[in-house]
Amino acid sequence: MSDVNGFLDAVGRDVSNTVAPKVHDFVSALIQDLFHRYRPEVVGELRTHIIADGVEVTGQGVRLDLKRRDTGEAVSSLDIPISVKIRVDPIGLSIQDATIKLDVVK
Repeated sequence: MSDVNGFLDAVGRDVSNTVAPKVHDFVSALIQDLFHRYRPEVVGELRTHIIADGVEVTGQGVRLDLKRRDTGEAVSSLDIPISVKIRVDPIGLSIQDATIKLDVVK
């Protein structure tokens, strides 16, 4: 039986190496095809707030629209809720020599 199993393993390896498409090539070709076919657009508002211990980014009406490149027709849309808090360690600032100029706007 070991001869039959060895034979089948060798044939399977050879077929996989020469005939079957490589997964990496398949995924790469798929991504390229999708990129040429569709155009993603992100629309909406992002707002940034400086808070006590970092920066907060929130989104309002943010969505990802997927459109066909050839016609511009919308294919699908996905709402993306955004609420991100980026923690920032405390920062110290030392100023030794500085000039400050203030412009008054009337």
